[in-house]
Amino acid sequence: MEVFLRRAEMSDAEDVLEWRNDEQTRENSFNSERISLLSHLKWFERMLGQAGTYMFIVMDGPDKVGSIRVDVTDDIGEISYMIAPKARGKGYGTMAIGLVEKEMPPDVKALMGLTLKTNTASGRCFEKNGYTSSDAGDALCYSKSIKR
Repeated sequence: MEVFLRRAEMSDAEDVLEWRNDEQTRENSFNSERISLLSHLKWFERMLGQAGTYMFIVMDGPDKVGSIRVDVTDDIGEISYMIAPKARGKGYGTMAIGLVEKEMPPDVKALMGLTLKTNTASGRCFEKNGYTSSDAGDALCYSKSIKR
């Protein structure tokens, strides 16, 4: 199958919420609380319309396998992503990070992502894409300059 990113739509909100509320996802998140449908729908709609926010669904052919979002401030984008529970361990995180770099507008000069130190799988995904890690307290910050 072909792995690609497509822009997120409101119809993706419930899938993203299901992945977000998965126990393993919550263990690897800075906010480990379950999120209600109503608050998620409001947040999702706001993110879709927010300038400087790029939300994508990771697709493998016709199948949704994850989501990735980049929030851009000035010329730096912060990556946040998750892989659907049934799709974990297949390299989709690494592929999603590599693909989202190509989706950034030319004014984005660097990308970064924060992970909990215990989230070694996400750390490997960033490292495989050439990101450098630095200590950020309970987290690791992965960063990379984007060259075009």
